[in-house]
Amino acid sequence: MMKQHKKTHPVVIAILALLMLSVLLPMIWGFFLSFRSNEEIAGMSGLDIHSIIPEVFTFINYFNFFDQTNFPRVLVITLYVCSTVTVISLLINTMAAYAFAKLSFPGKDLIFSIILATLILPIELLIIPLYGQILKFGMVNKLSSLIIPFVASGFGIFYMRQFIKGIPVELEEAAYMDGCSRFVIFFRIVLPLCRTALVTLGVIIFLQQWDSFLVPVTFISSKEKRVLQVILTDLHSGVYFNDYGILYAGIVIASVPILLLFAFIQKYYMEGIASSGIKG
Repeated sequence: MMKQHKKTHPVVIAILALLMLSVLLPMIWGFFLSFRSNEEIAGMSGLDIHSIIPEVFTFINYFNFFDQTNFPRVLVITLYVCSTVTVISLLINTMAAYAFAKLSFPGKDLIFSIILATLILPIELLIIPLYGQILKFGMVNKLSSLIIPFVASGFGIFYMRQFIKGIPVELEEAAYMDGCSRFVIFFRIVLPLCRTALVTLGVIIFLQQWDSFLVPVTFISSKEKRVLQVILTDLHSGVYFNDYGILYAGIVIASVPILLLFAFIQKYYMEGIASSGIKG
């Protein structure tokens, strides 16, 4: 007999539609506001269909954003920091996760528990002692201060450990019989099998760095080394004459790389979410 699929209740569909609308409406409104002049935005008194869609579209905000922020340089710096942290973090997190998932050594459970405990510590709590260490190592106002402290994370180790635990031990045993070392097994067997999990974790790490504000605004004082999120804050703080049109244009531009990223790797990202280990 064919399985009968239960129909989703209309109330559930309505609630989901409202939630989706609540998420999309600010994004759509901000997108259309980026095509208005600053005077039009300042003169708006409410939210209606006429206030969302402008009568005349102008690209002056985008031109001003590129002109006043040196966007190509800002984008290169931001992509460099995000990509470097993502690549190094994936390698370190996966190697540590493999050790906790497949190896036996004294204090393994205790060390892993301590790593898990770091998940409850917000960056706001760690920013002052972290700044002290950055200052001690002479990395203040250097891009390395945005990279080195974040090349490993408790969540990354936990996530990859749960995935690696699901890899059959028979694969490793067969590799041992063929004379493979731990490093060969890790790089030639474990890593390829973790492809979907690596993509998912990579997206999460990249987004965390892309959206990071507190760390770069604290550790970087030079305008030439500022990342995109700090530049957007400058647009709002009056550094660029508090022009809301330019601010909305900057927000739209900052969203484009993330949307493109999801468009290209959505399949692998969803596979990683579905197959990630919440097991054991």
